[in-house]
Amino acid sequence: MAAEPLLPKPPVPPDPETCCQRGCYPCIFDYYDTALERWEGRVRALGHDPAEVMDRLSREP
Repeated sequence: MAAEPLLPKPPVPPDPETCCQRGCYPCIFDYYDTALERWEGRVRALGHDPAEVMDRLSREP
C-alpha cells in the first residue's frame, strides 16, 4: 500500500475582527482568498479534491 503524500495545510481564515471595515485593497480577506486558491491548486496537483480534504480536516480533533 502506497503512503499518501503529505498535503499542505490550508491557510487559516482571518478573524473577522481583523478587518478594519475601511474598504482597504487588498483587504486581509483578499490575502486569505489568494492563499486559499493557491492551496486548492496545490492539493489538486497532488490528485486530491480540496473540498474533501477541507471536510476531512474539519472533522479531525
